[in-house]
Amino acid sequence: MAISFTKLYFNEPSPVARRLLWHVLSVGTVTRDEPERHEGSDKPGAFLFWILAGRGELKLEPGAVTLEPGPHAWLLDLRKPRTYLPAGGRPLTTAGIRFDGPGLELWLEQLGGDSEFSLKKPGDVSLIRRAEKLLVDLVARRPGGYEWQAHLLINEVLGTLLHTRKFLPGPVREVSGPVTKVVQAVLAAPARDWKARDLATIAGVGYTKLRELFKQSQQETLHDFLQRTRLDQARLLLCDPRLTVKDVARQLNFSSEFYFSHFFREATGMSPTLFRLKSKS
Repeated sequence: MAISFTKLYFNEPSPVARRLLWHVLSVGTVTRDEPERHEGSDKPGAFLFWILAGRGELKLEPGAVTLEPGPHAWLLDLRKPRTYLPAGGRPLTTAGIRFDGPGLELWLEQLGGDSEFSLKKPGDVSLIRRAEKLLVDLVARRPGGYEWQAHLLINEVLGTLLHTRKFLPGPVREVSGPVTKVVQAVLAAPARDWKARDLATIAGVGYTKLRELFKQSQQETLHDFLQRTRLDQARLLLCDPRLTVKDVARQLNFSSEFYFSHFFREATGMSPTLFRLKSKS
């Protein structure tokens, strides 16, 4: 048998779907009784899958994870190489959805590309597997308006993954005055290279106390907030074709284009130039 793709359905999205919607690239099941190797893709995309039968291993760079049936799902960043390895002399069968859409990079950054999700609620498992079956039917038949229906299904799946990681805000916490002052100042000048003493002066408290208050009310560290804000500004500026990468680095107050490129690559997994190219597609 080797590797069987007979129950995998491929889809070529329309230009509108590629630009505006979550869209399916392929959906269904694959059965393999030998290793299946994929090189990293130069195109964006994600693969959410789970195990229907068999056991094995998924080799990533670096590391590896054990694959087995159960209330688990894995989300992969298709820009990275991966190898599926069946084990125990039995075929390894996976079901899943390969998809793309606007903002995918941010979703992978938040959810964690190449990560496992524990679907503890029975409703989570049934929702994701039901979505896959409905997407198979839509891609196989392609009725009128199917791409919008596919968009809604994938959006529902992503919402489920967000809930499993508890990323969405819980009860609203009271935000202290010092934290409010700092957030407002940073968002008013997101390109600035903010220093600890400047933030403490704005907050009117010591920097150690500010970090403590920020973590309590914002559920992230002050450093992470500053880095995320600067990264969002970098993405926005890189989408302006009038600006060179050097111009963007200068506007964000990096000492050189090299240090900006290093910052951007560390945060996103791609160079500013590659991000710019992908944002045009």
